[in-house]
Amino acid sequence: MTESCAFAAGSDGVARVTGALTFETVARLYRDMEKRLPGTEPIEAVDLDGVSGADSAGLALLLEWQARQRKRGRELTITNAPDSLLRLARLSEAIDALNISGRGERA
Repeated sequence: MTESCAFAAGSDGVARVTGALTFETVARLYRDMEKRLPGTEPIEAVDLDGVSGADSAGLALLLEWQARQRKRGRELTITNAPDSLLRLARLSEAIDALNISGRGERA
């Protein structure tokens, strides 16, 4: 069974991601976002409440999004990260670089 992942960019500046942020899903998600984001309002936050899990590919995608924002003089706030993603971010010492928090409390 193939996993899926999707995002929706809201008019409130929040992108909501759902599904699994994994090696199997992030390449397609990245391509989809590259096509759709230029026509949307600027994204200030990414809400991961709908994400069921993540691996190192999901972490890499979020680091890429954050790096792109910083090049534009902006920073993303990433909220509601699943525990699997927070563990990876801690192990990679990427908590501060990501500006990420978990579900219910700051990482």
